[in-house]
Amino acid sequence: MKNRLLGFAALGFLLIAFVLAFAPVVRAGGVDDKIQTLEQELNRLKSEQMELKKEAVAAAAAMPTFDYRPGRGLGITAADQSWAIKFLYEFNLDMTWLEGQDSIRNGDFELFGRRNRPYIFYYWDRGFYEFQTAMDMDAGDATEIQRARFYIHYNKINPWLPSFQIGMDVGAAFNSYDQGSSSTAATIEYPLVRRDNGFNTGAHTGIGFRWDDLPMRVTPGTWNFHYYWVINGMGRSDGDTDQSSNMDHVLWFKTEPFSQSKNKWISGIGYNIGVWFGNPDERNTTNSSRRLRLRNQLGPNRITLFDSGNDIDRGLHTFISPGVSYKVGPYQLMISGGFDRWNSKSRDLEDKTGRPGEVGRISASNFKLINELFAWSPKGFFTGSATTPNSLLMAFSFERDDAKCGRPNCDETVTAGGAQFSRNRILVRELDFRYFFRPALSLNLATRWYDASNVPTTTQDDIGCSKNNNLVAGKGCDWTDVALRLAWEF
Repeated sequence: MKNRLLGFAALGFLLIAFVLAFAPVVRAGGVDDKIQTLEQELNRLKSEQMELKKEAVAAAAAMPTFDYRPGRGLGITAADQSWAIKFLYEFNLDMTWLEGQDSIRNGDFELFGRRNRPYIFYYWDRGFYEFQTAMDMDAGDATEIQRARFYIHYNKINPWLPSFQIGMDVGAAFNSYDQGSSSTAATIEYPLVRRDNGFNTGAHTGIGFRWDDLPMRVTPGTWNFHYYWVINGMGRSDGDTDQSSNMDHVLWFKTEPFSQSKNKWISGIGYNIGVWFGNPDERNTTNSSRRLRLRNQLGPNRITLFDSGNDIDRGLHTFISPGVSYKVGPYQLMISGGFDRWNSKSRDLEDKTGRPGEVGRISASNFKLINELFAWSPKGFFTGSATTPNSLLMAFSFERDDAKCGRPNCDETVTAGGAQFSRNRILVRELDFRYFFRPALSLNLATRWYDASNVPTTTQDDIGCSKNNNLVAGKGCDWTDVALRLAWEF
């Protein structure tokens, strides 16, 4: 019995020793299995996360991109650049102080909407095709088209190929130095001759070819050349026709021969010239831009100082305007001229059309000199730019405009009593202070002093030159206009 008990005890001891020996191994095996299971689950989650990330990246890559730059507008571009659309808005508001009768010109502190224009740009195939449209919603012009043109940019195939354009109310480049860019320059208007001889911004319906920013090869600079085939006469907006099959032609050439040079003393040299060949049609009765007219430019009611009338006879019309520029550091000098000739031929239109035509040459010329200086920015005196916040631009310009015709008393500003003189000389001096709060947002204070050698009697009262109807035909007058312009481009 005793031996049996000892045997059972020994067997029990062996069992306990076996369990104690192999239990950690069993426990260790279970933990390893769990760790392996967790690692597998973690790898699965990582794989799913990578897939989700790839899908998110792919989805983001397929979404259009948004880009906004002040003065350049808001752009939306497809991921593959197959299309793009851009929105731009231009807004100018003038507060004016115009010398003369408030009932005619505007009272002090009057507000005048100088610019109110939304633009839309469409692009296809990485910008190879482009369409631009805009509405001119300035004061009194809420239904007019500002731009409607279509481009094919062949220069994207080869830079030496032109951009082709076609459209209505298309602008034409003519002289870059008789005002400068309205977005960045201080001087607020073109010369009087260009502003009212039918050209202005070059609005027309027609076709054009443009070569831009091509290398000079012989110098470290660039050149530009534009040709515009004007189908319905210069100055025709909204796609209006001219009741004529006569065509006009406009050429523009510009070069900045050292613009790529690192020498600051020569890199700012520029030259350009614009030429307009016009073909007036004596049968035309609709195009009011077929005339030579000189007017002031501020406020809604422009004061006419010379007017040939819009019944100019047939004959070649030429307008040539060269200009040069020199820029170094914060200073820029711009000098430009204009030479306008209406070579009207003698013809008895009264028998043919029932209305008299102009006889003899009608001509005009202008000279303009502009000095611009960035006087201040947060970096100090004589620093700044149109894109540097809190920059002050100062400018002084001098302009002379002359107009005359080859027959006595051809001015037609006076409807009653007949024309009074056959020539006029107008001087315009302008002082400007333009403060850029930030890019594309500025405030410009402009003062313009006018001096005219001959002023029509209908205008003398308007500008305060003659009072109480004490009018003298062809009297010389001088007056001052002031405008404070808020300019913003979105």
